[in-house]
Amino acid sequence: MNINLNTFRKIQQKGFFHLLTANLLIQAVAFASQLFVAGILAPDDVGRIKIIQTYLSFFSIIAGMGFNTSTLKLCSENRSVKEQSSLFQAALFFTIISTVSIYVIILILNFLKIFSPDRLVQYMLPLGLFPVVSNSLFMVFISYFQAKKKIKLLSSLTISNKIISIIGIVILSYFMGIKGYYLAYNLSFLLMLIVCFRIYRSAFLGKLFSIKHVSHFHTHWHYAQSSMVANLLSEMSAFIDILLINMLINDMHQIGYYSFALTITVILRLFPSTVQQITIPYFSALAHQKSEFTVVFKRYNKILHRVVGLTLVTALLIIPIAINFIFRGKYDESLKYFPFLAIGWSLRQLTQLQSAAIFGLGKIQYIAYTGLITLLFSSITVCILIYFFGLIGAAYASILGGLIYMLSSRCFYKIAQSKM
Repeated sequence: MNINLNTFRKIQQKGFFHLLTANLLIQAVAFASQLFVAGILAPDDVGRIKIIQTYLSFFSIIAGMGFNTSTLKLCSENRSVKEQSSLFQAALFFTIISTVSIYVIILILNFLKIFSPDRLVQYMLPLGLFPVVSNSLFMVFISYFQAKKKIKLLSSLTISNKIISIIGIVILSYFMGIKGYYLAYNLSFLLMLIVCFRIYRSAFLGKLFSIKHVSHFHTHWHYAQSSMVANLLSEMSAFIDILLINMLINDMHQIGYYSFALTITVILRLFPSTVQQITIPYFSALAHQKSEFTVVFKRYNKILHRVVGLTLVTALLIIPIAINFIFRGKYDESLKYFPFLAIGWSLRQLTQLQSAAIFGLGKIQYIAYTGLITLLFSSITVCILIYFFGLIGAAYASILGGLIYMLSSRCFYKIAQSKM
């Protein structure tokens, strides 16, 4: 009992429950707003929104170029305050250049109708993908807060701004539909950026666009390039099903049901993502203390596995009833996909602590290898199972992909640990 109580106190001291509260609100915004939109839109439009969100995930990683990750790694190391501040400013400078450039390219490609033949998707893409710029910049701030272990500040800013975001999404979506949803979504990120820049305005005055930041490029790029590839492969391996069914399935109505079921799985990602956020700086600091590193990993990995299992069982029991009650049968068709997607995504969540540990050890390329293996495996299995079983086959493939991701991650964690 004393051990469990001490563990609980250590978790609390690290700011876990502050960050968990903030993440709960973040996910509540995403989940509630998507439920709200799903309630007023046809399943076809829900499918379109998921396609735009998938593009946003991929392009955000490419545009951000991994500078948020390099900021987290470099600023959590034992460096002077002046050096950390300089590295942070350089990351923002590089991110502004890369994201604006990528966004301009996106606008050109969308004008040429490269992304989709659907007119509504084409119309919404410029607004839907603007967070490529705003969210990427915000993530650099988030990484800096993580590195400095200012978890309470991070959670306080997130909570206050997300309350405004909830109000904006509800009001603008009601009066303006999908356009209002994306407008409120963009405004929430812009507001957060304004607050963040005001907090650090003294540090940025006349320094953000300094040419001196170029000297830090190679320092950042050493970690950023591996992180960008790793995150891109991981994201593609996670959402390759959406891209493939967009090409292989013509029934947008069923794609909408599948997308809605996939949206619900966000509940299963809440706790594990918080664990990863809170532990990365600590694993990084313990990178040269193998015995203590191993003890910390085993302790929190047990907690992670228990909570993931409990969350999965609870979701499988409650979600079908809740969805039927809220939507009065409108999305009951989605429930045939949900159990398989829930199991697949839960398997992926078991790797969150392993990924944090691998990152803390500076072996980011191993995360990329895990993503690549899963991407290749999932691409093949999704195509094969869709061919034999239709769209439900993509849901079956989610379980196989999650299992391969979990086993690959575990294998590379052991390799990274052996090299400490």
